[in-house]
Amino acid sequence: MIRFSFFGIPVEIQPWFWVILALIGSNFGRMDEGSNQALLIALFVIAGGFSIFVHELGHALTGKMFRARPFIVLHGFGGYAAFPGSYFSQWQSFLVTAAGPAIQLMLGGLALFANYMMPELSDMFRIFLTDLALVSIFWALLNLLPVIPLDGGQMMAALLGPQRRKLSLQVSMIAAVVCVALMWKFGIGTLMPFYLLYFAWLNYQEMKDTGY
Repeated sequence: MIRFSFFGIPVEIQPWFWVILALIGSNFGRMDEGSNQALLIALFVIAGGFSIFVHELGHALTGKMFRARPFIVLHGFGGYAAFPGSYFSQWQSFLVTAAGPAIQLMLGGLALFANYMMPELSDMFRIFLTDLALVSIFWALLNLLPVIPLDGGQMMAALLGPQRRKLSLQVSMIAAVVCVALMWKFGIGTLMPFYLLYFAWLNYQEMKDTGY
């Protein structure tokens, strides 16, 4: 367990965070033979870890602007920024949620730009920048899906407001099922379709428990 503070924000990184990133970087063990595989996996883990941290930092710093006291946890399924005891208006909640994927997309764009504009970079650093760009852009776009609890789902819920929570959950479930169908049709993703189905089930359970 790694714990530290960044800009006054407590950060906790759990061991499974590194394990899952390493598994993804090695394509769950189905990697080609070669002496550089360990280095390539390490580069992916560093790039992925930094990108996800920046994503959560975007949430946390934006929340801090609204006088919240955030903390960040990076775990096996990604990470989250929490704001205990804080209250955000609908507009503030939308901005706090949108800040994560927004800053991550910017990071991915900067990595692509640096890779293109700096041909003198070493091969290993170029691989690192490529991994950083791919993880940042993919993770940000994935989180923008209108599926609760992903960022896109939370942004949709913030725009619709608590009085339309049932509608938010219904849209979320439909979006999750459609995304899963498309992923399976085009062979995209390994674990994400199962996560989306799990999120849809959580949405259904919330509707059932609250009597919607």
